[in-house]
Amino acid sequence: MKTKLILVALIATFSANAQNIFQDDFSTYFTGVDLNTQGTWSNNSSNPGGLGAAIGAIPNNADVLATPVSYADYGSSINSIKISPDSDGCGTAFPAVTSGDLYVGFILNLSIAQANNNSDFFRVMSGGNFNTTFRLYATPAPGAFFLGVSKGSNGNQINFTPNALGYNQDHLVIIKYTQSSGTNDDLISVYVDPAFAGGEPGTATITNNVGLDQAGNLDRLCFRQNWTNGMPTGNAGLLSLALTWADLGFSLGTEQFNSNSIAISSSNVKNGELLLQSNIAMDNATLKIVAINGAVIENKNITVEATTNTIAINPIRSAGIYIVEIATANGKRFTQKIMVN
Repeated sequence: MKTKLILVALIATFSANAQNIFQDDFSTYFTGVDLNTQGTWSNNSSNPGGLGAAIGAIPNNADVLATPVSYADYGSSINSIKISPDSDGCGTAFPAVTSGDLYVGFILNLSIAQANNNSDFFRVMSGGNFNTTFRLYATPAPGAFFLGVSKGSNGNQINFTPNALGYNQDHLVIIKYTQSSGTNDDLISVYVDPAFAGGEPGTATITNNVGLDQAGNLDRLCFRQNWTNGMPTGNAGLLSLALTWADLGFSLGTEQFNSNSIAISSSNVKNGELLLQSNIAMDNATLKIVAINGAVIENKNITVEATTNTIAINPIRSAGIYIVEIATANGKRFTQKIMVN
């Protein structure tokens, strides 16, 4: 079958040895068109995270917007995604977290919130699209909105921010989900507009531990908007998942290659060859290939010439999305996603 290449550099990156497990700044996606099918995002309920396409009289698919978002010391991006009623339930998989803490961060900018506390607009799931671990809600205040969180099944207690959040402002939202040994003792901690560089605050903006735990295999998320009542309007961006607070940020500790320095073709990976076109030579570089579920397919030292290179790798015969990372000894890094069908 034909092997396709997705040229999405420096986004949705994953390194098996890092504490960040998924990032997407949406910066290289096509704007003004659906988020669905770009990168790893899908509204197809047969895919991890997908909860269905827009429904209703006037469906309004979730688009990628040329609307920038930013937050001090966390990151910035030229693009974000649309949040709106009667839109897509568009989600994605991420490498599974089976124990301990999971941190989820993103920028949220809302212009409208509706008075309906039964319609969450964002959720993280465990092992299946309909096994929801936690949910976020927005409900209106005079000229502002409250952000709420609940655990597990719809209808569980929702705890809201004590203070209203301003409309048309970039708010940093970080959710920490702590898995414990019991069946109803997991804890959600939500931090809104923290001083990110200062580390995890001692006190969360909201906490909630009410409800049966739906965890153990956190592996997918969704901006769930394919409903009308209660859905907010706005945009979101700079989505990041990590095992620690510090690893959420988009301010990378290593210098990135220019996006036109390296191009990777996956046309022959099933036969154990990765084609790499490079404009620069690299001695003692590291090649790492990781599956979306976290499995390391290849991890080896390579030498790269400033030409077309054919690199021997472990054959990749299973269909799916893989992350290719090339790092030099002096700390430069290049990442690109490939898809094998």
